[in-house]
Amino acid sequence: MPPSAAPPTPTLTPTSGNTPDPTPLIADIALSLDKASQALHHAAQRLRSHPEDLSQALTLLLATTTSTPTGKLVFAGVGKSYLIGRKLAATMMSTGTYAISLHATDALHGDLGVMQSGDCLVALSYSGATEEVVRVAESVGRRGVRVVGMGGERRSPLGRLCDAWIACGVPGEMSAAVAAPTCSSAVMMAMGDAIAVMMMERRRFGPTEFARNHPAGELGRVSRKTSKQQELEEI
Repeated sequence: MPPSAAPPTPTLTPTSGNTPDPTPLIADIALSLDKASQALHHAAQRLRSHPEDLSQALTLLLATTTSTPTGKLVFAGVGKSYLIGRKLAATMMSTGTYAISLHATDALHGDLGVMQSGDCLVALSYSGATEEVVRVAESVGRRGVRVVGMGGERRSPLGRLCDAWIACGVPGEMSAAVAAPTCSSAVMMAMGDAIAVMMMERRRFGPTEFARNHPAGELGRVSRKTSKQQELEEI
């Protein structure tokens, strides 16, 4: 059988004066944003109709970060999932939740030592079958570390090893031709950010505390200003 034809390469349609017309490409980009928006809406609706899995995950995450002073969340993945975990760990650290990121490959070559009893591994893998992440999840159970998975399908090698699961499944990615992580990565990122904000607000972490973690930059300046305004209002 002849090989399937590759999808046509988008081109800019020339207009008067030989200036390309970007309108068709802009429409494609807007459609992709619509798909991401729909994926986020789908995730929110899933939480409202089936809150039990996330409830179990939140119980573990909150217990880890409140039961002991040293309990931490360890976000682990490879590829795009690792980069998402790295960003989520940074967001949590800046908003008062003790968290770090760990590349799953490095973990299998000695960096597992960063985890200790009382920690919680947040294992990111959309497929739930990423070999390195699955092996990390298998290994940390012997250390008294609980495992929360983030991905598309709990009925997966990773899901079977997890104490709880944060569902991030999407109907599809932005491209029908190439399943590059787009809508799925947007949902994983937004889900992690939403959990970080919930944990921040639960511990009453406000502008004063946020400013202490941001001594430089515009975020720090705005937070210090807000903190001073709140102090004046309380006088």
